[in-house]
Amino acid sequence: MKFDWSEYFNLAQELAGTSEEAKLRSAISRAYYSVFCLARNYWRDIQQDPRLSRNKTYEINPHQYVPQKFIHNQSKSQTMTDIGRDLTRLRKMRNKADYEDTFYNLEREARTALMLAQNIISALNELTQ
Repeated sequence: MKFDWSEYFNLAQELAGTSEEAKLRSAISRAYYSVFCLARNYWRDIQQDPRLSRNKTYEINPHQYVPQKFIHNQSKSQTMTDIGRDLTRLRKMRNKADYEDTFYNLEREARTALMLAQNIISALNELTQ
């Protein structure tokens, strides 16, 4: 059965409803992965980008490649550019949450991560309608 990546966003919302550091860090991480996978699947399944094929015949870093595809989209769509920029920002937040020993303003950052993820989900839904 195909996994619904938006379930990670739902989990992120649950985890963000606490003041526990590990849960807030996990909320940021899950928010990122929910929208990263949705965005990757947009390019792989809808735009049929061969570099993102399930066969993985190309050597790319999808965490860099996918946001850049949105930022430098051929249609010059502002919606797509915004998705790429928000995804890049959210990835930086995820890296910080996953790797930094000290994280200030964690509750605010978790709220921001959820907002960015929701913006990306809404924009992807707009693109696929």
